[in-house]
Parts: sequence; structure tokens; C-alpha cells
Amino acid sequence: MAPFRPYEPRPRLALGARLLIVGGVIAVLWLGQEVLAPLALALLLTIACLPVAAFLERHGLPRVPAVLLVLLMVLALIGGVAWVVGTQALALAAELPAYEGTLRAKLASIASSSGPIQGVMDLFERLSSGLSPTEAPPAATVAVAAGASSPFAALLAAVHVVLAPLATVLITLLLMGFLLVQREDLRDRVLRLAGTQELHRTTGAMLDATDRVGRFLLTQAMTNAAFGLLMGAGLWALGLPNAPLWGALCFTLRFIPYLGAPLSVVFPMMLAFATTEGWWTVLGIVALFVAVDGIITYVLEPLLFGHTIGVTPIALVLSTAFWAVLWGPLGLILAPALTACIVILGRHVPGFGFLDVLLGDAPPLPLPARFLSRLLAGDGEGAASLLDAEAAASGEREALETLALPAIAQVEADRGQDGFGPAVALRAARTLLRVLEERDEEPAEPSLAVRPVAGALDHAAAAAVALLLAEDGHAPTLEARRAQAVVLVMASAAARPRLERALRAARALAPRVILLAATEEAEAAIAGAHPFLPGMDRLREELAPLRPEEEDQPPARAAE
Repeated sequence: MAPFRPYEPRPRLALGARLLIVGGVIAVLWLGQEVLAPLALALLLTIACLPVAAFLERHGLPRVPAVLLVLLMVLALIGGVAWVVGTQALALAAELPAYEGTLRAKLASIASSSGPIQGVMDLFERLSSGLSPTEAPPAATVAVAAGASSPFAALLAAVHVVLAPLATVLITLLLMGFLLVQREDLRDRVLRLAGTQELHRTTGAMLDATDRVGRFLLTQAMTNAAFGLLMGAGLWALGLPNAPLWGALCFTLRFIPYLGAPLSVVFPMMLAFATTEGWWTVLGIVALFVAVDGIITYVLEPLLFGHTIGVTPIALVLSTAFWAVLWGPLGLILAPALTACIVILGRHVPGFGFLDVLLGDAPPLPLPARFLSRLLAGDGEGAASLLDAEAAASGEREALETLALPAIAQVEADRGQDGFGPAVALRAARTLLRVLEERDEEPAEPSLAVRPVAGALDHAAAAAVALLLAEDGHAPTLEARRAQAVVLVMASAAARPRLERALRAARALAPRVILLAATEEAEAAIAGAHPFLPGMDRLREELAPLRPEEEDQPPARAAE
């Protein structure tokens, strides 16, 4: 059995150069946020709106009118949300003074109640009084009157607050319009910049990005709208003031991964605490959020999404924090889509493959490598769980041949590497032996004896061979018992005298001895000294006459 990965050292970019490149990219994103953030938003909205524009064009509408209609729909959505939030916020500000008495009564009832809350409040009062400094005579102060700001300056400040987000929206829509109208020309220019030699790779990356990210953005907008509508309707039914405001807030904040939905319900809970009698409305809001978020997250989203955007949860959390620091609130909203684009870049461009490994949700290691890593770490439970899972999926024989035997070959092949000393190989071999011995069942009347030549790795290989022979219908034993034949297993390049001693001991147990070389290193060590079989397929052919008749065969163990 050959190892599952030959050792090929690859040249790597120096750590300093990689850090310099990463730092340069982050600096460009930070310094150019005023331009790059609207451009990124326009690109993502363009990807999301491509299916809608293509649908309108397929039904006979020319491109420019179709793009204008898409832009009007986007502008209507943004303007509608802003109008609802603005009008409802003003109405809430006008109504809040009417609830002052209710809030005072509730705070007074909490302060007058006995129990843990009152004890904590008393504790803080005593600590604050003890830590407060002694009163000193007031010092003479001189007040300097600030110059009164002119009405024109106040007007300019108010205009800036309103026009800054409005300008971002208008620039984004303008960029969106150009990208939608000239999308083929821009695509061809990107392909030309990437080089025609890798045309298939660049085209695949662009298709993957438009398909995966576009579907994600549209589906996220739909599910967030459903979440906002259900929360708004539920809050209205509970009697909370300004329910449309909180529904729009729930729709907007849910674009923030993981934290947005819980944050969106904090403000309605605070308002319910301040404006309603008792605690039933607050508890009702909590129950409403749990029900609506559970339905959206665990029922509606799996049906609509079909698959994820290809980013692990921990990577999404970290990337959200990264984009929030770089681009503020807009970075919070764009973080999932931007991270998905980065993962797609790493998946299709070889030089950026580390991005897919760090952020993507694909398994970072193939199953044989994961199994070997558990053995090298001495984690028998982890290795056994991987072997059990593979056996349940593909059968016991397939699990042993794809995990156990390649791991044995890899351990022997890696012995010559720096840092892979005898202690590491011994730990891996003993861990594998423990895992395999737990799966072994000793037959009452064995027909074959499977014995190792010498060493822990040979013992592990013998255990794996015995389990495979049991799956083939034989009755093997790992003990030194007399049998019809002895299979002598050699996985490590043992010295010739140890091999001779093992052969003499095997001939004392049975008239027939079959020497099996489980690795390429074992084949090289045996070559020219004794006849041997180079793998399990040849061993099965050799042992076919000794296999019991079909009606007398013990059933092979079913996959657990």
C-alpha cells in the first residue's frame, strides 16, 4: 500500500513578504473606504439584481429601461425603509414623554422590592459612598462663554448629516446603473486583465461568484423581510407603540450576521419595559422573537438557501468584525457577501488558495490525513470516531482500506523526515493498534493466524489485515495459535535477523506461511530474501482456497 501523500516540499513566499502584502491591502481598504465601500456595495447589489434585469430583458424590455426600472425598485425599497423609520421615530419621540409616569412607577417598584436586585442596588450604594472622596471647599471657577454658533453653521451641520448617506446611496445607484448596462464589456475587461491563458479559471470564478453571492443576497433580503414583517405584526398584536419602526429595524439589523437579530429585539423590549404595566409584554416579545427567529432560521432559510455561502461560522464572525472596523456599519452589512467573494477567489486562483483554507467551509484536510493526524496526536477516540463514521458510510472493509492501511504506509514513509522520530511513529502505531483491537473479535476456532514480524507498526498492520480477512469470511486470530496457515505481516523495514526469527516462529504454528509486505519500504527490505505478497489483493487470491464454503461462512460484520 502506497502512502496517500508523497512528501514534496514546495517553495513558499517568505513570511515577511506575505505580511507586507496583507498589510498593503488592508491599508488600501482603510484609506480608500470613501470610494471602495460604495463600489463594493454597488458590485454586490449588481450581482443581486442581475437575475431581475435579465428577466426583464428576456421579456422584451430594452436594456436601459430594464436597468432604470431595477434602479427605481432598489431606490423605492431604500426610500420606503427610510421613510418608515423616520416617520415612526418622530412619532415615538413625540409620544415618549407621556410614558414618564409608567416608567417612574416601574423603577420605583423595582427599587422598593426586597430580594437579590435590591441587595445588589444597596451594595452599589454603599460602595459608591465609601469610595467617594471627602468634600472639599468649592474652588473659584471662571466661566468662559462660548461664541454662539451661527444659524448657518447649524444648518450646514444638519445638511451634512442628511446629505452624507444620501450621497452614498446616489453614488451606489449610479455605479450600479453603469455596471448593469455595461456588464458584458466589464466582464470581458476583467477576463483580459486576468489573462487569456487562465480563461476557464477566471470564468468559473465569476460564474461561481454571481451564482452563489447573488442567490445569497436575494434570499437574505427575502428572509429578512419576512422576519421584519412577522416581528412587526407580532409587536403590533402585543400592543407595542410604533410597531412598523421595530419591524423595519428588525429587517435592517438582521443583515448583521448572528448579532443583528438579537440586537433588533432589545429596543422593543426596552420600550415595552418603559410603556407597559407589568412584565407580560416584555416576556411576550421574547417569546415572539424565539418563535419567529426559529421559524426563519431553521425552517425558511434551509428551504430557500439550499446551500451556504461557503464560509465557516467562526470565519464569518471574525470577518464581520474586520469589515466593521474598516468600513463601519456598511462593513457590518457587506461582510458575509465580501467574505464569500474572498473565499471564491481563493477557491479558483491557486495563489490565493490559503483564503479558501482559512475561511471556506470545505474540509481543510482529506479524511485519510485527518485520520493520520489523530493517530500522530495519540487521540484514539478521535481516530475511532472517524473510522466508525467511514464504516457507517462505506462499510468496514472500505474504511480499513481507505484509512488504516494508508495511515500505516504513511507513517513508514515519513520516518525519514525531519522531526518525525521513532517516538512519533511509535505513538501513532500504538494508537492505531488500540483502535483496531477494539474492533477485533476473537473466533472460537481460527483458521488463520495473523502475526506481525516485529515492532508496533507491524502489530497495527497485522490487526488491520486480520479485520479485513474477517470481512472476507475467514476466521483469523492475532494470537500465536496453531492454524491452517500463518499470514506474517511486515510494514516497517525490519532487519533481516528479526524477519528470520519471525519466520521460524510462524513455521512452528502452521505448515504454510505467507509473508505479506504492507508497505513499499517492507517490499524493498524483503526483496531477494524471501517470496512475499505485495498487498491485500494478492493475499485474497492466495487465501481463496482456504475460504469456507458460502453456506458455512460467518456473516461479515455490518457497518455500524
